[in-house]
Formats: sequence, structure tokens, C-alpha cells
Amino acid sequence: MKKRISFAGATCALLLAGQAHAVDVIDLISPARCELRFNRLMNCQLTPRSFFTPTAQTAVPLRTSLRSVVTGNCSTQYPLEAKAEAAGAATVVIPYLRNTEVMLRGAGGAPVGTFALSDNSTWTSSAVLDGTCNIKLEVRWNEVDVSNTAEAQAVLAAIDAELTAATNHASRMEELMLYQRAYSLMRSLADHFRVELSNETMQEMRAAAIEAGPALESMILNCGDLSFEERLALLRLHGDLWVLGQPEDWQRPDGTVMTLEDHLGADATEVLARLNAIIARQAQNPPDYAQLYAAAQGEVVRLQDKKAMALVQLDPWLP
Repeated sequence: MKKRISFAGATCALLLAGQAHAVDVIDLISPARCELRFNRLMNCQLTPRSFFTPTAQTAVPLRTSLRSVVTGNCSTQYPLEAKAEAAGAATVVIPYLRNTEVMLRGAGGAPVGTFALSDNSTWTSSAVLDGTCNIKLEVRWNEVDVSNTAEAQAVLAAIDAELTAATNHASRMEELMLYQRAYSLMRSLADHFRVELSNETMQEMRAAAIEAGPALESMILNCGDLSFEERLALLRLHGDLWVLGQPEDWQRPDGTVMTLEDHLGADATEVLARLNAIIARQAQNPPDYAQLYAAAQGEVVRLQDKKAMALVQLDPWLP
């Protein structure tokens, strides 16, 4: 669907609601832009104007095509041309006296929402053109910036590379999140759990278990009032008491409580040194890897959606 646009207004909306790609027509050279005298167009004026269109999200690079359409006799000795400028895009020059097409591309292939069109020649008002000369500028807003299957596949390959990198990053953040939780557990073990295993109550329980062992064995073997099931239950209890160990297992020769290093022995020195170094780093304002993992997952979802949209946009060029 086309609609004609002239320079009569300061700005013109170029996209009808619901249109996927607008094609708009701007007068460059015509009786509306020039004075018609003796079947000649004179004193033509290309007053600077801005044009805009609504834009939407895109998953692939876009381009806006500016194509001059020449009809009639437009012969002249002057090199007439216009220029189009858009924020973030390279300025394009339009030598509109011949049928030519130039591309206006937003930064990184982003949609072009507005551009300024102005004269790029000092000779426009001096040119005298045949009365049949008519030059329009067709604007095809924000079309997919590919021309063949190979280019479409290259765009998809780039998105796939982004998605792979984001997926790998998310996996790494998940690992770091789990490691961070493991560090917290190990620190808790080093700082608290060992102390609980060697406190006064646990030491008394170990001593009591050792002291009660012979009596428990005698009860299991000799007490005639016990049923088979009761004997079995006591046997299991007796068998489990060994895990408590002995009080001296948690004491130095001088009777003081062993450290984790003492208990694990010399072979664990290097491991514990590394653990302490990791814990020390984690204590110095560590990153919140759970939050970073959530953000990384969000980026993966965004790129998955981007690929799905790209497949729709590139469908005409894909096999």
C-alpha cells in the first residue's frame, strides 16, 4: 500500500497501523516542488524535512531503502542530489536524476524510526528541467537486510553463536552458584560442625557409650526377658555406637580439643589451605552467583525468543 507524501508538512507519519513494511512516496521534482513556466520546471526547492515511522522489535538487521523513480525527460547539466540522515546511521547521498537506490541502515541493523531529507546540491534552484520531468523517492521502511539464502543463514548462525555463548555462560554461573553454596557448607563445617562433634556433651556421650558397651552386650546375650525383635534392636544400637568414636579421638595429648587440621592429619594440610583460601575470598564481598545465574538464564531465554523471531522474519529466504 502506497501513499503520497509531499514536503508540505514539517513532519509526516509514514507507516499505517498494522503495516509490516510501509512503502511511501515523496515528491522530489514535480510542479509541486518547482515553478512551471513555458513547459519548463524552474526554481525547484528541496526544503529540509523530517520523516518518521513507528518501529517494532526486530531479531535481524534491517535496512530502509530509498529509491528514486524518474519519469519523463529530466536531462540537465547540473549534478542534483539529496541526502538522508538518521541518528546512528551513515549519511546517504541520493543522486536522484537517475533511477537509483541507496540503503539507510541504523546502528547495528536497528530500525530507522526517523530521518531528515535535505538538498545536497547548490544547483537545484538553477536547474531548468523539461515539464515532463517527475522524480519521486520511494521509501521502503525497515525491511529485512538480506538478499539471499546465504545471507539469511549467516544471520541465523550469528544468533546461534550468541545463544551458544549465553548457554555456556549460564552453565558456568550455575556451577559457581553451586560452588558458592558448597563453600558456605564447608565453612560452616570448619567453623561449627567440628566444634559440635567435640563439645563436652559429645565427649561425655562417647565415654558413656564405651562404658555401657559390656553391659549392653551382656543384656543382649543373657537377658531372658527379651524377645527376638528386642534383642535385634539392641544389637543394631550396639553396632551403631562405634560411629561416636572415643573421646581421645577428638583430643590432643594435653587434653585440649583438636582442630579440624589435627583431626584430618598432615595429608589434608594442602586441601585445608586451599579451602581456607577459597573461604577467605568468599568472605571479601563475593558476587551473588545465584543472581548472576538468574540473569544468565534470562539472557538465554531472550536469545531463544530472538531466534524464533528471526526464523519468522527470514522465512522467505530459508530453504
